[in-house]
Amino acid sequence: MSGHRSSGSTEAGGSMSRGRGLVWRIGFTLICVVLAWRVGSLGVARLYEAGLDENGADAARQVLDWHREQPEALYRLGFSLLGRDPETARALLTEAYRLNPSRAQPLLALGGLAVAEEDQARAEGLVAAASALAPVSARVQEDVAAYWASRGRLDLALSHWSRAIEAGSPRTRSIFETFRRLLSTPEGMAAFHDFVRQPPGWWEQFFVETAQGKSELGLVRQLYAMRRAPGVVPLSAEERTSYVARLLREEEFEAAYLAWVNSLFAAQRQELGLLFNGGFELPFTGFGFDWHVVKHDRASISRAPVEGSRGQALRILFRFSRTRFDHFYQPLYLAPGAYRMSGRYRSDKLYSESGLRWVVNCRSPETGALGESTRILGNEEWTNFSFEVEIPETCRHQEVRLASADILRLDEAIDGTLWFDDLVIVRIDAISPLERARSAARVLSDEAGNARETD
Repeated sequence: MSGHRSSGSTEAGGSMSRGRGLVWRIGFTLICVVLAWRVGSLGVARLYEAGLDENGADAARQVLDWHREQPEALYRLGFSLLGRDPETARALLTEAYRLNPSRAQPLLALGGLAVAEEDQARAEGLVAAASALAPVSARVQEDVAAYWASRGRLDLALSHWSRAIEAGSPRTRSIFETFRRLLSTPEGMAAFHDFVRQPPGWWEQFFVETAQGKSELGLVRQLYAMRRAPGVVPLSAEERTSYVARLLREEEFEAAYLAWVNSLFAAQRQELGLLFNGGFELPFTGFGFDWHVVKHDRASISRAPVEGSRGQALRILFRFSRTRFDHFYQPLYLAPGAYRMSGRYRSDKLYSESGLRWVVNCRSPETGALGESTRILGNEEWTNFSFEVEIPETCRHQEVRLASADILRLDEAIDGTLWFDDLVIVRIDAISPLERARSAARVLSDEAGNARETD
């Protein structure tokens, strides 16, 4: 489109909860190891020595003095002995599982012992049995995921972390952070590439938090590209919105505009132009380079039928507001050059001390108004308006905004109804001498206003 810029284009654990289970402790360490890709330096013996504290082990012994077949006490005592007396620990954990074969934790602890003894086949069997026993236990699934991550099977690890999240894990955000660290490695990126072809229910939250957070933009772009690959479930509106918002935040205006255009439906593409949906026939999405409506307690901004016409128009109903109005705008991505904005308006008993007007502002850098319409107030039947604006080479991103004409007054009273329709922006060869004179006068007026404000 002529006038648009051309496309060149762990949870670091603090202290662990007492008696939570061996494998979560192992699991967290294993995650860290996977992230560093140094599984051989695990140091399982030191991990075992942490064990339960002496109070926990003493409490288990006291219970067993009264009831020798209490499975939880057997498990806790066995857990506490893993580092010092693994054979006794094995016997206690095995007995705990025999007495309560529906509980997965003894199997996980025995699996951890097998890992320490480098018996991987036995460890895998025990971990698989534990997972089958508790498929909807977030804690168990996290531990199973950590085990598979330590074995370099990130496909299986992701599957079990996903189950943990879907089971309502309270550590979901910590798991998300682990995902982001894994994605910084080629192995992690490859595992996710297959995983997101049919993204799980939590994916949208993960992507939105990643896009809105402090992750590198490169990571956000890679995730977005994976989701747009052929054969992948289409992106959600929330994914697109958060991605475009991140690009705008990073001042990647061309990429943001192209991503927004590529997200439009067929009906929306028909409304494309240098100004989008200027006839107001489509609902406002507040997304990307569409119209944005900022909430205003005393103004109702909507689309409404036009009397005598089958189409829609913009209608703003003011209920005696005493707040400066600047609550309706659209971001623009215009190439340097001269443009004319035109349209129609109707005002019904519009009372305003300074009036309202359309203004094109430069947003990057923030250099203020580049052009503006005449002031609108009073009673007017449908009336045509137009104004010209010149986009300098230095202005990379713009907006058009309907605002109170007096930019200094914050408590201006506004009442009545205002309609707009058929807004368009077109490229012209050059702005007229009259518009240049108006622009110069506006600069002088703004400088005088700033001087008064300083005084």
